[in-house]
Amino acid sequence: MPQQIFIAGPVGKIELFVDLPDNAQGIALIAHPHPLFGGTADNKVVTSIARAFRDLNCITVRPSFRGVGSSDGTHDHGIAETDDLLAVVKWMRESYDSGSKLPLYLAGFSFGAFVITRLAKVLAGVRRTR
Repeated sequence: MPQQIFIAGPVGKIELFVDLPDNAQGIALIAHPHPLFGGTADNKVVTSIARAFRDLNCITVRPSFRGVGSSDGTHDHGIAETDDLLAVVKWMRESYDSGSKLPLYLAGFSFGAFVITRLAKVLAGVRRTR
């Protein structure tokens, strides 16, 4: 059963659902579909992706985008959501990596894939978040 955790984001709290395997071999961030069309962290595709990563001994983190579930803020068409996911990655590294350099896996479905792609570019130093 995933743990519900809240972390500080750029505009308030971000709700996360986290699964912790016994012997973590990686960390996976999985983003959900478009919030304005009913997308949530409990989406069937998103939870299936999380389960697959968990079965591979990865810590899985499924954040709720702005205005979804108990996350603060309002929808920003992927721009501010990218900033939020950057805060989640920072938190993931500080909380679970402890210097061992676990691989970071990024996944998303629909709108979540769009935001994850923006995040990947930021993490690679290709572009700024805005």
